[in-house]
Amino acid sequence: MDTGKLINKISIRLRRRSEKMGKNFGITEVQGRILDFILVDGRDRPLYQKDIEKEFGLRPSTATELLKTLESRKMIQRVSSEEDGRYKKIQFTEAAEDIRMALQQEIQKTEGLLVEGISREDLNTFMKVAERMLENLER
Repeated sequence: MDTGKLINKISIRLRRRSEKMGKNFGITEVQGRILDFILVDGRDRPLYQKDIEKEFGLRPSTATELLKTLESRKMIQRVSSEEDGRYKKIQFTEAAEDIRMALQQEIQKTEGLLVEGISREDLNTFMKVAERMLENLER
C-alpha cells in the first residue's frame, strides 16, 4: 500500500471518531479538533490564534471566525497576554470543563487504540519517521 494512502486512511478514521464525539457536544469536527489542540498543547504553553492558524493551515479570517464561534458558545476565552496586550491567549472556559474532561477521556481512549499491540521501540521509530515525513512535506 502507498504511504500516503495509509496515512489518509488513519486520518479519515480519526476524523470520524472526532466527528462522532463532536456531535455529542453540538460542535463541528473542525471545532472539536481545535478544542483538542487547545486542550493538549495549551497544557504546555500559551496558545494564540497564530498557533491555531499554523497547526491547521487556516487563513487568519477562517481562524478568527472559528474562534469567535467557540467564544460565543462559551467554550474558550481570549485573554490579553501579560507580555504584550496586543496578543490574546486562547484558553478553555470554566463552562467548558465538562467538555474538557470528555475530550481528555476520548483522546486517551483513541491514543490507546492507536498504539495497541505496538512496542515502545516500534512506536518511537514510527514517530521519528512520521515527523520526518511532515518535515519533508513542509519544504
